[in-house]
Amino acid sequence: MKILNVDLPYISGQKFSNGRAFEFRFDAEDSRYRSRTDVLTDLVRDKQIVHVGCVDHDVASIEKKIKKGKWLHKELDEISKRCLGVDINQDGVDYINNTLGFADVIVADVTGDPVAELANEHWDYFLLPEVLEHIDNPVNFLQRIHANFRNNVGQLIITVPNAFTPDNVRNARQGKEVINTDHRYWFTPYTLAKVVMAAGFKVANITMCRHGRVKKRSVIKNRWFSRHPLMRGDIIMLLDF
Repeated sequence: MKILNVDLPYISGQKFSNGRAFEFRFDAEDSRYRSRTDVLTDLVRDKQIVHVGCVDHDVASIEKKIKKGKWLHKELDEISKRCLGVDINQDGVDYINNTLGFADVIVADVTGDPVAELANEHWDYFLLPEVLEHIDNPVNFLQRIHANFRNNVGQLIITVPNAFTPDNVRNARQGKEVINTDHRYWFTPYTLAKVVMAAGFKVANITMCRHGRVKKRSVIKNRWFSRHPLMRGDIIMLLDF
């Protein structure tokens, strides 16, 4: 789906409204209810990519996802031409390198001084899947990425949890909020667009998807989410530098 041009001045801060209704331009792809992994692997097939946050919090998280067949870095590595994993977690990177046997994974801070492995290559995509909601200052974080990689990366891909999910509404009605305790933010398509544009990026496309697998047997639920893309669990935003 696309942001309407008439709404861009509000997102950039040139115009203001305290109650504007934002709509989006949907196309045929938006009626497809797909998982985050399926959308991402379709995008990065045969491409050179950087996967930031490949450790997924800690070693225990990696092991748990591998057992369930849900470890994203493995999926990206298998489908892309080259997938360079990057994380600041030394223990996690050591585990991926030494125990799992993924050689193309490094410890690096993408917001710091340029790292040779990143700066000396051209990358089709720079991926930040489920990272931004963990960052204290997401605008500053993205500004540093924009400054460091605008000359050697084609596009940035961000995925974040969607605040509009029915589960959140259901939990709120029961007087509770269910959340990863390391998260700082819930995002919507508008608020995420606001953050990335403030950091200097342009929104190329937005895809709403399911965070986990789409189960074929859940026919009624899948049909409902096919008709209501804004209610899906994850936001995938494709950005131009």
